[in-house]
Amino acid sequence: MSVHEIAHRAKLKLDQIFAPREIHIRSHDEVRFVRLTPAIQKSVASSVLALMGWLAFSSGTMVFTEQRLADKDLVIEEQKLDYFDLLQQVGEYHTQFSKITNDLQENQDQLISLLDGTEVRETSTTEVVKLKSSENERARVALARQALEDKLEQFEDDLETIAGQSAALETQAIQLRQVLATSEEERSKTAESRKMLGGKLIRVQNDLETVSKAKTDLEENREEILAQVGDLNEEIVNLKEQLADRDQVIDGQQTQMASLMEAKRVAAEDVVQTDLQLIEQATILNMFREGNRNLESEVSQLKNSLVEVSNIQRELIERLTERSKYSLDVIEKTVEMTGLNLNKLLGSDDLQVGQGGPYIPVDEIEESAEYEQSVNLLDMQLNRWESLQEVVSKLPLTTPIDQYRISSSFGKRRDPVTGKTSVHNGLDMAAPMKSSVYAPAPGKVVYSGWRGRYGRLVEIDHGNGIRTRYGHLRKLLVKQGQEVSHREKIALLGNSGRSTGPHVHYEVLYNGKPVDPRKFILAGRNVFKVQ
Repeated sequence: MSVHEIAHRAKLKLDQIFAPREIHIRSHDEVRFVRLTPAIQKSVASSVLALMGWLAFSSGTMVFTEQRLADKDLVIEEQKLDYFDLLQQVGEYHTQFSKITNDLQENQDQLISLLDGTEVRETSTTEVVKLKSSENERARVALARQALEDKLEQFEDDLETIAGQSAALETQAIQLRQVLATSEEERSKTAESRKMLGGKLIRVQNDLETVSKAKTDLEENREEILAQVGDLNEEIVNLKEQLADRDQVIDGQQTQMASLMEAKRVAAEDVVQTDLQLIEQATILNMFREGNRNLESEVSQLKNSLVEVSNIQRELIERLTERSKYSLDVIEKTVEMTGLNLNKLLGSDDLQVGQGGPYIPVDEIEESAEYEQSVNLLDMQLNRWESLQEVVSKLPLTTPIDQYRISSSFGKRRDPVTGKTSVHNGLDMAAPMKSSVYAPAPGKVVYSGWRGRYGRLVEIDHGNGIRTRYGHLRKLLVKQGQEVSHREKIALLGNSGRSTGPHVHYEVLYNGKPVDPRKFILAGRNVFKVQ
């Protein structure tokens, strides 16, 4: 089968479904026609399909968004744990740095003690002993210097490791900001995540306070380290002074003097290297401060975005509330026109919505309370609208025949056979013989057969205590127990039973009591006008 044939068959099928239709509206002796063209029917069907597609898409998007938010929350928690582990490692490196500083102090003390021992031996021995002591002392100084160099090299390695860990910590912070940015884009797509975002913002602020406190502690530790380094520098200055004094004492020993000068130069280079490393640590701390300021700016932007989302949600809820209120007013007015008790139809005399919960002062969460109150009001109106729609769908609001003439109204009348005043519990709707009789609402046939003066009778139960009867029929097209839909053909108009001419005797009963069918017909016309 070609594509052209498939398209042709589809077009024929659509033309059959959306055939031209007319709605006949009779007001007293005037009959009006409302034409439903295929274009109008197709537009209505397209609108309904588009609405159903939009609802399905919105539901799927909401579920997918909630899943994405849950995944992002897990990623944020993992990043926070990694960040705290890095802070702990920085603390351990600080402890190692303090240990290295203490080792340097001990080495300096040993060097000073060696130099002091040289002075005592020089004053108490001969020139020969002085030369031997100088050689021994030079060897000890060389060993001490070598140990000091080893310690400094280890210290440099530890500082490089600390720098690497700091760079990794910065990378983790960048990743955390990226995750927060991505989470903000995801959260802006849903209207139901406002409370969740508020809670998460509070947790993020608490985490930021914890990080700020940790950074403050780190800066305090840095100041302590700088103070220790200052003390070390003072001790190095004292060492330099002592070395100068020793130069005057061992002025004759040129070889030993050269060794001591070399040691001084090496110590000076070590001090310079230590200063450079401290400057590098200060630069890293400044980078942390800058990152903290950027994170605070992003949190502020996130709060502003939440305010905008909240305003949009509030405006949408207000619009939906107004529309649902209008629809409720129309439906309630329609039911009131029938003369029925709306509360009893809904199954409850008390339509007040139950309320309760813990007492929370308005000053604490005024904005959140207003938002939840608007949502609750909209939810109540939508629930009531759905209940009323279900009730109205079962009310017989249309006429059982299309073209008719009221030959006898509801209530008191002059009997057409005896001529005496009597009570008439329905409407006599005259029309040509064999005219089609339709069900004005969906329901279940509870009787279909001959019933005395009614002749051939059909009785339909529409639920909620409402039943309709159709008497004096010529032919019955439904059976007892059969379910019928709205405007389904149930019989042909006739003149059976106690009747003076072709017509249908139409009754509406509510809880077994007859009510005026004209009220239902007028209410149905009001519904069609609104639609």
